[in-house]
Amino acid sequence: MSNSDVVIVEDDDLMGSVGKNWWILLALGAVTLILGIWAVVNTASAGKLLAVIFIIWLIVSGIFSVVRGFAPGLTGGMRTLYFITGALSVFLGLLATRADSGLGGEWLLGIFIGVAFLFQGLAALLEGFSHKDGRGWNIFFGVILLIGSVIVLVNPVASYGVVVWIAGIWLIIIGIFEIVAAFRVKSVAKV
Repeated sequence: MSNSDVVIVEDDDLMGSVGKNWWILLALGAVTLILGIWAVVNTASAGKLLAVIFIIWLIVSGIFSVVRGFAPGLTGGMRTLYFITGALSVFLGLLATRADSGLGGEWLLGIFIGVAFLFQGLAALLEGFSHKDGRGWNIFFGVILLIGSVIVLVNPVASYGVVVWIAGIWLIIIGIFEIVAAFRVKSVAKV
C-alpha cells in the first residue's frame, strides 16, 4: 500500500472496536463521578490537594523552564524569558509552601484564577466590541468574568473554595455523562 492509498474504515468496524473497550469509558466516568462527589463533600480537602498539585507543578515547570533557557539556538530575549519565568515559578511555588501561611497554595491558585478571569473577561469584551457575531453574548460573558475576577482577587482563599465546589459539581456532571456514554457505546456496538 502506498502513501496515496486511502483506507476506508466501515462504521461497524469502528464502533465494534470502540465498543469492545466500553468499560474504559465506564471506569473513567466512575472515577470522575467519585472525584466530583468527594470534591463537593470535602471542599477543603480537595482544595488543599489541588493547591499541593499546583505548587508541585509550579516548581517542576519552573525548573524545566530554567533548564530550557540553557538550550542552544535561543535568542537573548527568549533565553531571558525562560530564565525569568522559570525562576518566578520556582520562587512562587516555594513561597506557597511557607509553613507559617498554611493557605499559600490556595491563595496563590486563587490569585491565578482571578487573573485568568480578568484576562479572559477583557478578551471577551474586546471580542464583543470588535465583532458583530455573538456581540451580546461576548459582552455578557466578559462582564461576568470581570465581576468574577474582582470577587476572586478581593478574597482569593474564600473564592477558591467556591471554585473547587463548582469544579466538583462539574466533575459529577461529566462523570454521569461518561457513564451514560459508556452504556450507549456498548449497546450501539452490540458487544
